[in-house]
Amino acid sequence: MSRKCTRLGLSAGITALALTLTACSGAATSAGAGASNGDGTEAEPIRVAVVSPHSGPYAEFGEQQRAGYQFAADEANANGGIDGRRVEIFVADDLGTNEGAVAAAQRLVQQKDAKFIVGTIATPTTLAVMQRLASWDALAFGTQSQGDALTGESCSPRFFRTNVNDHLLIQGVGKWLAERDATDWDSVAADYAFGHGSAEGLQQVADAKGWSVDKNLFAPLGTTDYASYLNQLDGGQGLLVSLSGGDSVHFLGQALDFGTLDKYDLIVGNAAMTTSSLNAVSDERLIGKYGTANWGPTVDAPESQAFVEAFSEANGEAPADFTGAAYMAMQTIFAGVRAAGSIDPSEVATALDDLTFDSIKGEVTMRAEDHQIEAPMYMGKVEKVGDRYDLVIEDTIPMSETMPEPDPACSMPEL
Repeated sequence: MSRKCTRLGLSAGITALALTLTACSGAATSAGAGASNGDGTEAEPIRVAVVSPHSGPYAEFGEQQRAGYQFAADEANANGGIDGRRVEIFVADDLGTNEGAVAAAQRLVQQKDAKFIVGTIATPTTLAVMQRLASWDALAFGTQSQGDALTGESCSPRFFRTNVNDHLLIQGVGKWLAERDATDWDSVAADYAFGHGSAEGLQQVADAKGWSVDKNLFAPLGTTDYASYLNQLDGGQGLLVSLSGGDSVHFLGQALDFGTLDKYDLIVGNAAMTTSSLNAVSDERLIGKYGTANWGPTVDAPESQAFVEAFSEANGEAPADFTGAAYMAMQTIFAGVRAAGSIDPSEVATALDDLTFDSIKGEVTMRAEDHQIEAPMYMGKVEKVGDRYDLVIEDTIPMSETMPEPDPACSMPEL
């Protein structure tokens, strides 16, 4: 049975506040009243460890996320903190490797006492951090890692996913495609958990609906030359592109040059049509293509639009899609702290189980059985909005239409 926690109100705007960062790690704190312990001392702050890439194919995502974490902290502190507790952000570069992420997270936990970890992107990186959470007495919150295993066979009582997973996205795509005519598909995907999960999901949908998937191509992470893959994509009714970050930029740019996208009636990107990728390619020929979204600045929900307006006022531009994903993770942490009345990781984890709270995706629930957020996903169409390209949300696919039962492989141990 879910429990309800009220949401921190979004401010109309945030003034610029000081930010201090070092090359590999640092802290960002904002002015704001802290709670008193009754003896005149300030209550211990909520310390968040942001472990994200500063270089490599996911560097842009890391930058977008850091903007979201910082904005959430600034906003909370400007409103008196969370239950009066100041929010502090500590940042470290994961160096683009699993080992780098583990080392960075451990440093922030041990040196800064930052017990709430966010920012990892690739599923294997998130899994590497998850395996150390118990020894650190810390919690981690997934914002972009989509691999089903994180809330399936590798689930952890200390990990909470605040974004959709591969299954949810592909099931959502399947329901969206049911109203369209494409029944003959090709797929190109990243050669790791995310890409394989996406391709397998498409195959499952195709099998259930009697469609065909003719080509399943996988490219290593960091591929820069897609010629050998593009030469194999000879056209059809539909093409699913499950690449992200720099990989999607290289693929889309080269696919346009090769004329590959013109060979298909319908192009759908799974994590490929992000704000950063679209504007890195910056080609009007992408207009009209479709993509999945965990969230986007055009989501038609009051909480979402309030966030977009406040962020835009503070930063002079609308938030990118993964800025919103980061903000959502912070909303989850804040809801857990409020419900627990504590920042003790074990108490916050317990409080989050089946907790319902308001977010930029509306009312959501953190499912206790596997720690997968119950929230909608979105489908959008590429358009040019002002001077930038965006995936403009056209369809909201409710959780009730895509959310499976908890994976039996997830045997959630006690904390």
